[in-house]
Amino acid sequence: MRRIPLHALALALLPLFAAFPALAGDDIDEEQVSTYAVQSRLFRLGGELDAAAGILPMNAFRKGLTIVGSFTYHFNNALAWEIINCAYVYKQLGTGLYTELRENFQALPTDMSSIDMLLSSSLVIKPFYGKLALFNRRVVHLELSIPVGVAMARYTDPQTYLPGPVAGLIFRVFLSPHASVRLDVREYVLINGDNWDLRQELHAVLGFSFAWGGDER
Repeated sequence: MRRIPLHALALALLPLFAAFPALAGDDIDEEQVSTYAVQSRLFRLGGELDAAAGILPMNAFRKGLTIVGSFTYHFNNALAWEIINCAYVYKQLGTGLYTELRENFQALPTDMSSIDMLLSSSLVIKPFYGKLALFNRRVVHLELSIPVGVAMARYTDPQTYLPGPVAGLIFRVFLSPHASVRLDVREYVLINGDNWDLRQELHAVLGFSFAWGGDER
């Protein structure tokens, strides 16, 4: 049997020994990257005022244009209470169906009620927060939160008040530690207690928020 020279065996095993430090270094790098990736929020909110404009698109005969104001108190990074959210319909837009019934058939449905005002109060759960690089020049901070609460809607023609639950999503883009832009989409399920009829309303809102009382990382 031919004997393998010792120096040849050492050369053959050298890459294997060299791999051990590399593997250990990879483990350390993964831990460092993981620790670096999960960071505290840069922007933390305290009190918050929001002013916005929105639309109620679900009514088949009239679409409501709204102005919205809200006040929210943020307990911590995970939970907030939107104490009051008020939406007022400042203009009703008649749809094509409404125009066709009125002009071509001289007939209108007996129930043409539409929302005049919305009031709600919600707990806001804030599970998602992240960052995006904008053209590798600026870091944009984002937040996605979930409001869940109770609401009261005032209808006109005829005037009536309907309560019910509300839930939705709030997508926020931070402009600075105290200013942000918000896109709110919420669905209301309103209950008519007289005949237990349910009405669903969707409200989409785009607004500007100013916050104070939070602290920066």
